[in-house]
Amino acid sequence: MARNSLARRACAELVGTALLVFVGAGSVAALLLLDGSTPFGGADLGFVALAFGFVVLALVYVLGPISGSHINPAVTVALAASRRFPWRDVPAYVLAQLAGGTLGALLMWGIFGTRGTRLGTGFGMAFFDESKTSWGSAFLAEALAAGVLVFIVLGAIDRRTPQAVAGVVIGVALAGIVLVIGPVTCAATNPARVFGPLLVQTVDGSGAHNWLQLLGAYAPAEVLGGVLAAFGYDLLNRQS
Repeated sequence: MARNSLARRACAELVGTALLVFVGAGSVAALLLLDGSTPFGGADLGFVALAFGFVVLALVYVLGPISGSHINPAVTVALAASRRFPWRDVPAYVLAQLAGGTLGALLMWGIFGTRGTRLGTGFGMAFFDESKTSWGSAFLAEALAAGVLVFIVLGAIDRRTPQAVAGVVIGVALAGIVLVIGPVTCAATNPARVFGPLLVQTVDGSGAHNWLQLLGAYAPAEVLGGVLAAFGYDLLNRQS
């Protein structure tokens, strides 16, 4: 990874995050178009979880050698906070990830058109129902989701772990997170995955625009959860 320029690595992060949003969040829009209604059932949630898990699995193997395949600002910040990634490269990675999330949502817009915005969670946008889920619960859910993901990522990339299984471990972990947290907050675990569909939904002018949820719950919870998980992983693995 170090032999690649920052521009090349940022480009890989942009492409990877775009594919994550297009395939993962796009599976939500596709299922809504097939079913024609909401809410999701258990089987639908399972298909979405598999979509996120499979695309992350593939991206770890394809883009990992180029950029590390963070495809998530919370992962990038956690790696930097735990001294596994240089802080000077964080802005480029995060901007590329946010741009990638937006590109993925734009691809959904181009394919599904306005049909993808009129069915409940347009463009697979992440949100939580404030009449059923408190802000505290949503914050805790997303912090835990991102924390578990970062904890698994660190274990998967540990030099003592066979690198051939990293993609499988991370993909399966993300699918499991979506299954558990999905009914509460859509299990975003990723600020870029929230930002892209939300921005395109806002430009499209349809549906609810949950910018306060992104800024007040999703993004800070995911970053905090990821950083705490990184410190916790290092504490468990500290040599006595």
